[in-house]
Amino acid sequence: MKKLLFPFTFIYSLGVFLDKLSKRPQSLGKCVISVGNITWGGTGKTPVVIELVKYIQSLGKAPVVLTRGYNRSKHSKTPVLLSKQNNSSVSLAGDEPMLIHKSTSAPVVIGANRVAGADYAQGKIETDVFILDDGFQHWRIKRDLDIVCVNALNPFGNGMLIPAGILREKKTALKRAGLVIITNSNLVGKEVLEKLSNEILNITGESPIVSHYGNYSVTGLNLKDAFEISSDSKVRLICGLGFAKGFADSVEKAGLKIAGITNFKDHHNYVLSDIESLIRNNEVIVTTAKDAVKIDELLARESPLRNRIAVLNINVIFDKGEDLWKQKIERALSKINGENIK
Repeated sequence: MKKLLFPFTFIYSLGVFLDKLSKRPQSLGKCVISVGNITWGGTGKTPVVIELVKYIQSLGKAPVVLTRGYNRSKHSKTPVLLSKQNNSSVSLAGDEPMLIHKSTSAPVVIGANRVAGADYAQGKIETDVFILDDGFQHWRIKRDLDIVCVNALNPFGNGMLIPAGILREKKTALKRAGLVIITNSNLVGKEVLEKLSNEILNITGESPIVSHYGNYSVTGLNLKDAFEISSDSKVRLICGLGFAKGFADSVEKAGLKIAGITNFKDHHNYVLSDIESLIRNNEVIVTTAKDAVKIDELLARESPLRNRIAVLNINVIFDKGEDLWKQKIERALSKINGENIK
C-alpha cells in the first residue's frame, strides 16, 4: 500500500512547502510558545500543553491557549472563548480545548484563524503569553519557543511522509525545535530509548527531554470527585484516541484489571448508545479525561450511568531534562517581556 501512496507524498510535500512559502509570520505582541509534533496521530501532546500551562501559571503569568479545535461537530464564524466568564459546549469548542480549560482554568480560544483568536483574546482577557496548540507547522505566527513531542513507541513511523507514512515533515524538521520531548518513555526498552535520544541529538544538537505519564488518579466525569474502584474489580475501557495502547498501558500501571477495550476513532463524538452498549454486569467503565469531557456533557446530571464511569487522570513525569524544560520556558518568557524570571 505504501508503494501505491508514495507518489502522493510528493504532492503533500509540495503543499506543505507552498503553504509555508505563502505565509509571512507575524508577531502577536506577546510571548508565544508552541507545542506540536511532526507526525500524524497521538504523541501525548495535550498533557504536555497542560503541564506547560500549569508551569507558566506557577510563575505568576497569565497564559492563553490558541487552538484550532479539530473535529468539532459545530463551528462558529467568530472565535470561541473558554474562560471563567464564558462557557461553551464540547461540540462547539472541541474535546481537547475543553480538557485543557477544565484542567487548568486557563482561557482557551478556539478557531482556525489563530491570529484572529489572539486579537479576540487580547480585547477580552488578561494575557501574558500565548500557547499555540499543535503549532509546529503553523507558519503565520512567530514563536519564541517551539516544543515538539515525539512518541517513543512510534516516533517516526516508517519514515515516510503522509499519506505513505505518518510524518508531516521530514525528521530533519526537528532542527527548528527549541525543545524536543520524548513521551511514553516507560513503554519502551532502555536500548530503544537510548537509540531514539541519540537520533534526536544528532538532528538537533541537543539531548531531548525524556518523559512518561504517571501520578495517576481516578475521578468521576467532572474530573474532580474521587471515584473508588475495588482492587479485585475488572474495568472496561472506552476511548477515542489516536494512540489507545498508551491508555491501556496506563490503566494497567495504575493497578486496574482490564476486561476489554473499545477504541473509537480519534475525537469520536459520543452518543448515548455508545455508553449503554458497554455497561455489562458490575463492570466499571474507565475512560480518558479527553473522552470524559464529552461523555460528561452527554449524560444527564441525574443519570445512574455516571456511577459506572470513572476517569483515569495522568500527569507528565520528567525522567530527564526537567531543568532544561523550565530554563527554556523561562528564557522564552523573558525575551518579549524584558524580565528576569526567578
